[in-house]
Amino acid sequence: MEFAASPWLFAVLGGAIMLGAALAYGILKSHKASRRQREAAEQGARDLYHKDQSKS
Repeated sequence: MEFAASPWLFAVLGGAIMLGAALAYGILKSHKASRRQREAAEQGARDLYHKDQSKS
């Protein structure tokens, strides 16, 4: 392997590793909605549905 290709190899591999690390961090830090948040979202969806139905 040429020495001129080495920086590109490190750049490509380093970029892939950094992207993988960023994705893993995001996945680990994301959390599911709490029960209260899910209930509030469901109630909001019901309210919007009923509001839309009353216009028809």
